[in-house]
Amino acid sequence: MDASDKVRFAQIMAGMADNFRDSVTKDGMAMRFDMLRAFSIEQVEKAAMTIMATRKYTRMPPVAEFIEALQGQAPKAEDIALVVANSIIAHMRAKGSRVFPPIENDPVALKLMKTRWPYYQWASEVLTSELQWWVKQFCEAYKAEKTVDQYQQLEGPQKFKQIAGSIGKPM
Repeated sequence: MDASDKVRFAQIMAGMADNFRDSVTKDGMAMRFDMLRAFSIEQVEKAAMTIMATRKYTRMPPVAEFIEALQGQAPKAEDIALVVANSIIAHMRAKGSRVFPPIENDPVALKLMKTRWPYYQWASEVLTSELQWWVKQFCEAYKAEKTVDQYQQLEGPQKFKQIAGSIGKPM
């Protein structure tokens, strides 16, 4: 959206506020506009219509609900893990144990297939009858690793903790 879309955006938000018997402040409107700027006015209008047609609450929806309506729900770690596990198995069946699967863009899967199940060794030793159980174990490990990884990202590196801890203290 650009500056020319502000009027249409304000109309959409005012209509939603009326629908939900709520109000939007000028500052709230500006914040919503800035946070949804990456989307087109047509996309925002479609998301607003979807939200108004499906939401039963009587409060104005938060920006996160707009983004979810625009992008769809983020896939769950379990779903991602199952897809990755199946792709690793398909790769192993097609290429064998000598070619590492193309999972470089997934740091969690990469870590698991280098540490917990070193791919070359695992792929050369795993039995077909064990794959069903391996998928379950992989999904559990993937979910746990992803959760810990997200927590650590929120926590920040140790150096930042030291710097933040020293704020306000004499040097």
